[in-house]
Amino acid sequence: EAFPGLIRQTHRKIRSAAADGAYDTRLCHDELRRKKISALIPPRKGAGYWPGEYADRNRAVANQRLTGSNARWKWTTDYNRRSIAETAMYR
Repeated sequence: EAFPGLIRQTHRKIRSAAADGAYDTRLCHDELRRKKISALIPPRKGAGYWPGEYADRNRAVANQRLTGSNARWKWTTDYNRRSIAETAMYR
């Protein structure tokens, strides 16, 4: 996957990174944790809990199971900023 390689190349302080559900992998989450970057990545549909240091992701999975979708999680985490930034890049 390209995402971890891109994160490794950064030299500036990044507080959070948003990506779509395709990046909901341990490889991506581990690289973000290693660089102390908060992950804004929605869990994939039907995602399971991960043991260990994945508390934020596991909360998102719990929210998905309670509400039936990621909509509430996206709203409470300001995940929609990813879409706004993505739109701005294509203009």
